[in-house]
Amino acid sequence: MDRTQLSAIVLELLEKETGETYPALEDSTSLREGLNLDSLDMAGLVLHIETRFGIQVETELLEDVNTVGRLLDILQAKVAAKTSKQAA
Repeated sequence: MDRTQLSAIVLELLEKETGETYPALEDSTSLREGLNLDSLDMAGLVLHIETRFGIQVETELLEDVNTVGRLLDILQAKVAAKTSKQAA
């Protein structure tokens, strides 16, 4: 799955979680200031992501996530790892 597809799915899940509408996500957008997400929003978003992709995102990976780009980096790695594991 490429980054554009992943970003579109994260945007869909974000809007589902918060009930807000957001413009297209930019890698440099801050999750807290740019999207106004608090810790509960983030927890809900991560649960939606985990369910949608069948992955688990460890809490320690999220500790330094403060931009959309960093979140997408982690998700790309997790999804790629799952895909390669299934192919093996």
